[in-house]
Amino acid sequence: MGRGGKRRGIALSVGLILLICAWAVSAHLPGFLLGRVTRPALMALHQLTAGAAFPVAELLAFGAMLLVLAALAGALFHAIRERRLAPILRWLRGLGRSALAVACALAALWLPAMVQPVEAPPVPTSGQLEWLCGALIDALNASSLAFPEPAESLRLAPAAAGLPEAVVKAARYPEWMRAASVSGLFVPLTGEALVDATVPAPLIPFTAVHELMHLDGVADEGAANIAAWEKCLEAGGGFADSARLWALRYAMGLLYRVDEEAWACARGKMKDPLARVYMDCGGEALAGAPRASRFPRLSLQRGDYAALARWLASGRQECRPMTHAP
Repeated sequence: MGRGGKRRGIALSVGLILLICAWAVSAHLPGFLLGRVTRPALMALHQLTAGAAFPVAELLAFGAMLLVLAALAGALFHAIRERRLAPILRWLRGLGRSALAVACALAALWLPAMVQPVEAPPVPTSGQLEWLCGALIDALNASSLAFPEPAESLRLAPAAAGLPEAVVKAARYPEWMRAASVSGLFVPLTGEALVDATVPAPLIPFTAVHELMHLDGVADEGAANIAAWEKCLEAGGGFADSARLWALRYAMGLLYRVDEEAWACARGKMKDPLARVYMDCGGEALAGAPRASRFPRLSLQRGDYAALARWLASGRQECRPMTHAP
């Protein structure tokens, strides 16, 4: 490593140490950074990429993959021709440094949101879950279950989320989202909220608002679900029913694990239109998440999606129009 590289390494180390020390002495620093740095930076990135008709995150990801493969192929060909491994090792070191730089930038941007304290809802009883499922089923049975078309849901989601200047994009190649078993994704690096618009239409309104809650600085998945619930209930219509449907899926998944008889009874209360929509959307979320991902999280998010059902079952808020929890 040259003298310039050593200086940069020392400066980076000193900066990290100072940041850690400041973090240790100030409990208010994460909240300060979230409001003054993370949210404005995410919104600036979002506005920068919002004008593109395609998801910039997909373009960057696919472009990076092609560049990596091309560079690796070139380095391997050169190493075979010269019968030396040094070119490949140099290439791997350069790739590692680039990946580390991107990871550090992403972590610095998203970390203040990640470390925000989140109160875990209490574990509901079987009776509370049974009440919640019944109340949600009653509300959805009484609804027309008229949901916007996917493109319309994405267009209306920013206003419903209280971020009218924002944009929610449909993934251009949703196959990668289906392979990763995710219906929505927020990408801090580009500030984009992406949704798989090929999933059943009733799921999209709540999913889109959920991803916009991440743009607003809510990193925890459970907290983002709760925030999206409140926004969707205020918006009413298809957004409110989408939120109720997601909450029902989480609540039914939790109820199934603790009381199969009560779960079967709740299933029997669904009228035919709701039963069809419910099954078309995948039934209960048994894993406590919209879809159990087979791959590591791509969005640096944490938490339990089913916290929404636990929060509702504990009586933290009425599930309009519903009666109070016992």
